[in-house]
Amino acid sequence: MIKVGLVSLGCAKNLIDSEIMIGHLRGAGMEMTADETEADVLIVNTCSFIDMAKRESIGAVQGAVDARGEEVQRKKQKIIVAGCLSQRFSKELPGLMPEVDAFIGLDQITQVAPIIEGLLGRSRTEEDAPENLVTRQPKYIPDYDTPRFRLTPKHAAYVKIAEGCNHTCSFCIIPKIRGRHRSRTQESVVREVRDLVASGAREINLISQDLTYFGMDKWTEARPNPRSPVDSSRGESLATLLRALNDIPGDFWIRVLYTHPAHWSDELI
Repeated sequence: MIKVGLVSLGCAKNLIDSEIMIGHLRGAGMEMTADETEADVLIVNTCSFIDMAKRESIGAVQGAVDARGEEVQRKKQKIIVAGCLSQRFSKELPGLMPEVDAFIGLDQITQVAPIIEGLLGRSRTEEDAPENLVTRQPKYIPDYDTPRFRLTPKHAAYVKIAEGCNHTCSFCIIPKIRGRHRSRTQESVVREVRDLVASGAREINLISQDLTYFGMDKWTEARPNPRSPVDSSRGESLATLLRALNDIPGDFWIRVLYTHPAHWSDELI
Protein backbone atom coordinates (compact mmCIF):
# COMPACT_ATOMS: atom_id res chain seq x y z
CA MET A 1 0.00 0.00 0.00
CA ILE A 2 1.29 3.44 -0.91
CA LYS A 3 1.89 5.64 2.13
CA VAL A 4 1.51 9.40 1.78
CA GLY A 5 2.53 12.18 4.14
CA LEU A 6 1.11 15.69 3.88
CA VAL A 7 2.31 18.99 5.33
CA SER A 8 -0.48 21.59 5.17
CA LEU A 9 0.50 25.26 5.50
CA GLY A 10 -1.43 28.50 5.23
CA CYS A 11 -5.07 29.44 5.70
CA ALA A 12 -8.31 27.53 6.15
CA LYS A 13 -8.95 27.66 2.40
CA ASN A 14 -5.69 25.79 1.86
CA LEU A 15 -6.66 23.36 4.62
CA ILE A 16 -9.78 22.42 2.65
CA ASP A 17 -7.58 21.75 -0.38
CA SER A 18 -5.52 19.41 1.83
CA GLU A 19 -8.70 17.69 3.05
CA ILE A 20 -9.80 17.18 -0.55
CA MET A 21 -6.45 15.69 -1.50
CA ILE A 22 -6.62 13.30 1.45
CA GLY A 23 -10.17 12.33 0.51
CA HIS A 24 -9.06 11.38 -3.00
CA LEU A 25 -5.95 9.57 -1.76
CA ARG A 26 -7.94 7.48 0.70
CA GLY A 27 -10.50 6.78 -2.01
CA ALA A 28 -7.69 5.44 -4.20
CA GLY A 29 -6.64 3.02 -1.45
CA MET A 30 -3.59 4.95 -0.27
CA GLU A 31 -2.67 5.24 3.39
CA MET A 32 -1.97 8.56 5.09
CA THR A 33 0.86 8.70 7.59
CA ALA A 34 1.95 11.34 10.09
CA ASP A 35 5.46 9.87 10.11
CA GLU A 36 7.28 11.51 7.21
CA THR A 37 10.10 8.98 7.39
CA GLU A 38 7.79 6.13 6.31
CA ALA A 39 6.01 8.04 3.52
CA ASP A 40 6.54 6.88 -0.05
CA VAL A 41 5.38 10.33 -1.12
CA LEU A 42 5.42 13.59 0.81
CA ILE A 43 3.12 16.44 -0.27
CA VAL A 44 3.84 19.97 0.92
CA ASN A 45 0.73 22.11 0.44
CA THR A 46 2.16 25.61 0.46
CA CYS A 47 1.15 29.23 1.03
CA SER A 48 2.65 32.35 -0.58
CA PHE A 49 0.25 35.14 0.36
CA ILE A 50 2.84 37.20 2.26
CA ASP A 51 6.64 37.02 2.46
CA MET A 52 6.62 35.24 5.82
CA ALA A 53 4.32 32.53 4.47
CA LYS A 54 6.47 32.20 1.37
CA ARG A 55 9.60 31.75 3.48
CA GLU A 56 7.86 29.15 5.64
CA SER A 57 6.77 27.20 2.55
CA ILE A 58 10.22 27.30 0.97
CA GLY A 59 11.72 26.18 4.28
CA ALA A 60 9.30 23.25 4.53
CA VAL A 61 10.10 22.09 1.00
CA GLN A 62 13.85 22.47 1.50
CA GLY A 63 13.60 20.65 4.83
CA ALA A 64 11.91 17.71 3.11
CA VAL A 65 14.56 17.65 0.39
CA ASP A 66 17.39 17.78 2.94
CA ALA A 67 15.83 15.04 5.07
CA ARG A 68 15.52 12.77 2.03
CA GLY A 69 19.19 13.23 1.31
CA GLU A 70 20.26 12.58 4.90
CA GLU A 71 17.96 9.73 5.93
CA VAL A 72 18.49 6.35 4.28
CA GLN A 73 14.86 5.24 4.71
CA ARG A 74 13.67 8.29 2.72
CA LYS A 75 16.08 7.88 -0.19
CA LYS A 76 13.35 6.84 -2.66
CA GLN A 77 10.70 9.20 -1.32
CA LYS A 78 8.92 11.38 -3.87
CA ILE A 79 8.25 15.03 -3.01
CA ILE A 80 5.28 16.96 -4.42
CA VAL A 81 4.84 20.69 -3.94
CA ALA A 82 1.21 21.85 -4.09
CA GLY A 83 -0.73 24.98 -3.24
CA CYS A 84 -0.25 28.69 -3.71
CA LEU A 85 3.55 28.71 -3.95
CA SER A 86 3.60 26.33 -6.89
CA GLN A 87 0.62 28.09 -8.48
CA ARG A 88 2.20 31.55 -8.12
CA PHE A 89 5.72 30.60 -9.22
CA SER A 90 4.94 27.75 -11.60
CA LYS A 91 7.50 28.88 -14.16
CA GLU A 92 10.34 29.57 -11.75
CA LEU A 93 10.17 26.75 -9.20
CA PRO A 94 11.20 23.77 -11.37
CA GLY A 95 14.52 25.53 -12.04
CA LEU A 96 14.95 26.73 -8.46
CA MET A 97 13.96 23.42 -6.82
CA PRO A 98 15.10 20.66 -9.20
CA GLU A 99 15.11 18.13 -6.34
CA VAL A 100 11.30 18.25 -6.15
CA ASP A 101 9.62 15.50 -8.15
CA ALA A 102 6.43 17.33 -9.16
CA PHE A 103 4.66 20.65 -8.83
CA ILE A 104 0.88 20.72 -8.86
CA GLY A 105 -1.56 23.63 -8.72
CA LEU A 106 -5.13 24.21 -7.63
CA ASP A 107 -6.66 22.41 -10.60
CA GLN A 108 -4.72 19.23 -9.81
CA ILE A 109 -5.81 18.55 -6.22
CA THR A 110 -8.46 16.04 -7.29
CA GLN A 111 -5.92 14.30 -9.57
CA VAL A 112 -3.30 13.79 -6.88
CA ALA A 113 -3.75 9.99 -6.65
CA PRO A 114 -3.00 9.20 -10.34
CA ILE A 115 -0.18 11.77 -10.24
CA ILE A 116 1.40 9.85 -7.36
CA GLU A 117 0.93 6.53 -9.14
CA GLY A 118 2.67 7.98 -12.17
CA LEU A 119 5.62 9.26 -10.13
CA LEU A 120 6.10 5.93 -8.38
CA GLY A 121 5.74 4.02 -11.62
CA ARG A 122 8.85 5.43 -13.24
CA SER A 123 12.41 6.18 -12.23
CA ARG A 124 13.98 9.61 -12.48
CA THR A 125 17.58 10.53 -13.18
CA GLU A 126 19.40 13.60 -11.87
CA GLU A 127 19.15 15.14 -15.33
CA ASP A 128 15.35 14.85 -15.45
CA ALA A 129 13.47 18.05 -14.65
CA PRO A 130 10.60 17.96 -12.15
CA GLU A 131 7.12 17.40 -13.53
CA ASN A 132 5.33 20.74 -13.75
CA LEU A 133 1.60 20.02 -13.89
CA VAL A 134 0.40 23.47 -12.83
CA THR A 135 -2.19 25.06 -15.13
CA ARG A 136 -2.53 28.82 -15.35
CA GLN A 137 -5.72 30.62 -14.28
CA PRO A 138 -7.27 27.82 -12.20
CA LYS A 139 -10.94 26.98 -12.66
CA TYR A 140 -11.58 24.31 -10.01
CA ILE A 141 -14.26 24.68 -7.36
CA PRO A 142 -15.40 21.87 -5.00
CA ASP A 143 -18.94 20.52 -4.80
CA TYR A 144 -21.00 19.07 -1.96
CA ASP A 145 -20.04 15.50 -2.89
CA THR A 146 -16.32 16.13 -3.44
CA PRO A 147 -14.35 13.45 -1.56
CA ARG A 148 -12.90 15.07 1.54
CA PHE A 149 -11.41 13.97 4.86
CA ARG A 150 -11.96 16.62 7.51
CA LEU A 151 -8.95 17.60 9.61
CA THR A 152 -10.93 19.79 12.04
CA PRO A 153 -12.58 18.60 15.28
CA LYS A 154 -15.98 16.93 14.83
CA HIS A 155 -17.87 19.96 16.14
CA ALA A 156 -16.38 22.45 13.63
CA ALA A 157 -16.02 22.52 9.86
CA TYR A 158 -14.97 24.89 7.10
CA VAL A 159 -17.15 25.21 4.01
CA LYS A 160 -15.62 26.82 0.92
CA ILE A 161 -18.52 28.48 -0.88
CA ALA A 162 -16.48 30.11 -3.65
CA GLU A 163 -12.97 30.32 -5.02
CA GLY A 164 -10.91 33.17 -6.49
CA CYS A 165 -11.42 36.93 -6.36
CA ASN A 166 -12.29 39.68 -8.86
CA HIS A 167 -10.81 42.54 -6.83
CA THR A 168 -7.44 43.79 -8.10
CA CYS A 169 -6.17 45.31 -4.87
CA SER A 170 -2.58 46.51 -5.21
CA PHE A 171 -1.56 44.86 -1.93
CA CYS A 172 -2.96 41.40 -2.71
CA ILE A 173 -1.67 38.62 -4.98
CA ILE A 174 -4.64 36.27 -4.47
CA PRO A 175 -6.45 36.93 -7.81
CA LYS A 176 -3.27 36.01 -9.69
CA ILE A 177 -2.93 32.81 -7.68
CA ARG A 178 -6.51 31.63 -7.22
CA GLY A 179 -8.04 33.06 -10.39
CA ARG A 180 -11.30 34.89 -10.94
CA HIS A 181 -14.21 34.52 -8.53
CA ARG A 182 -16.38 31.46 -9.11
CA SER A 183 -19.24 30.57 -6.78
CA ARG A 184 -20.70 27.21 -5.99
CA THR A 185 -24.45 26.94 -6.37
CA GLN A 186 -26.50 27.71 -3.29
CA GLU A 187 -27.99 24.21 -3.41
CA SER A 188 -24.50 22.69 -3.32
CA VAL A 189 -23.52 24.65 -0.21
CA VAL A 190 -26.80 23.91 1.57
CA ARG A 191 -26.47 20.17 0.91
CA GLU A 192 -22.94 20.14 2.31
CA VAL A 193 -23.89 22.09 5.44
CA ARG A 194 -26.96 19.90 6.00
CA ASP A 195 -24.74 16.80 5.91
CA LEU A 196 -22.17 18.40 8.25
CA VAL A 197 -24.84 19.34 10.80
CA ALA A 198 -26.30 15.83 10.61
CA SER A 199 -22.83 14.40 11.31
CA GLY A 200 -22.43 16.48 14.47
CA ALA A 201 -20.88 19.76 13.33
CA ARG A 202 -22.06 22.72 15.42
CA GLU A 203 -19.78 25.45 14.12
CA ILE A 204 -20.01 26.07 10.36
CA ASN A 205 -17.33 28.45 9.06
CA LEU A 206 -18.12 29.82 5.61
CA ILE A 207 -14.95 30.77 3.76
CA SER A 208 -13.74 32.02 0.39
CA GLN A 209 -11.54 34.87 -0.82
CA ASP A 210 -14.62 37.16 -0.86
CA LEU A 211 -17.75 35.75 0.74
CA THR A 212 -19.79 38.87 -0.01
CA TYR A 213 -19.40 38.30 -3.77
CA PHE A 214 -21.06 34.88 -3.52
CA GLY A 215 -23.55 34.32 -6.33
CA MET A 216 -22.88 37.64 -8.03
CA ASP A 217 -20.73 36.04 -10.73
CA LYS A 218 -23.85 34.10 -11.79
CA TRP A 219 -26.10 37.15 -12.21
CA THR A 220 -27.27 37.27 -15.81
CA GLU A 221 -29.12 40.53 -16.36
CA ALA A 222 -26.90 43.30 -14.99
CA ARG A 223 -23.35 42.19 -14.35
CA PRO A 224 -21.95 43.22 -10.94
CA ASN A 225 -18.97 45.52 -10.53
CA PRO A 226 -16.37 45.82 -7.73
CA ARG A 227 -18.77 48.02 -5.75
CA SER A 228 -22.04 46.15 -6.28
CA PRO A 229 -23.91 45.56 -3.00
CA VAL A 230 -25.38 42.22 -1.97
CA ASP A 231 -28.84 42.18 -3.56
CA SER A 232 -30.92 38.99 -3.57
CA SER A 233 -33.42 40.47 -6.04
CA ARG A 234 -30.79 39.92 -8.76
CA GLY A 235 -30.09 36.25 -8.01
CA GLU A 236 -28.32 34.09 -5.48
CA SER A 237 -26.28 36.03 -2.94
CA LEU A 238 -24.74 35.69 0.48
CA ALA A 239 -28.07 36.92 1.90
CA THR A 240 -30.12 34.20 0.20
CA LEU A 241 -27.53 31.61 1.23
CA LEU A 242 -27.65 32.60 4.88
CA ARG A 243 -31.45 32.43 4.86
CA ALA A 244 -31.34 28.94 3.32
CA LEU A 245 -28.74 27.76 5.83
CA ASN A 246 -30.83 29.16 8.67
CA ASP A 247 -33.69 26.89 7.57
CA ILE A 248 -31.60 23.73 8.10
CA PRO A 249 -32.89 21.83 11.17
CA GLY A 250 -30.47 21.49 14.04
CA ASP A 251 -28.59 23.38 16.73
CA PHE A 252 -25.61 25.11 15.08
CA TRP A 253 -24.15 28.51 14.36
CA ILE A 254 -22.60 30.04 11.26
CA ARG A 255 -19.44 32.11 11.09
CA VAL A 256 -18.94 34.37 8.08
CA LEU A 257 -15.23 34.88 7.30
CA TYR A 258 -13.32 36.90 4.68
CA THR A 259 -15.86 39.51 3.55
CA HIS A 260 -15.17 42.62 1.46
CA PRO A 261 -16.59 45.95 2.73
CA ALA A 262 -17.52 47.12 -0.79
CA HIS A 263 -20.36 44.58 -1.05
CA TRP A 264 -22.03 44.96 2.33
CA SER A 265 -25.62 46.11 2.02
CA ASP A 266 -28.56 46.86 4.32
CA GLU A 267 -30.09 43.56 3.27
CA LEU A 268 -27.02 41.59 4.32
CA ILE A 269 -26.73 43.44 7.63
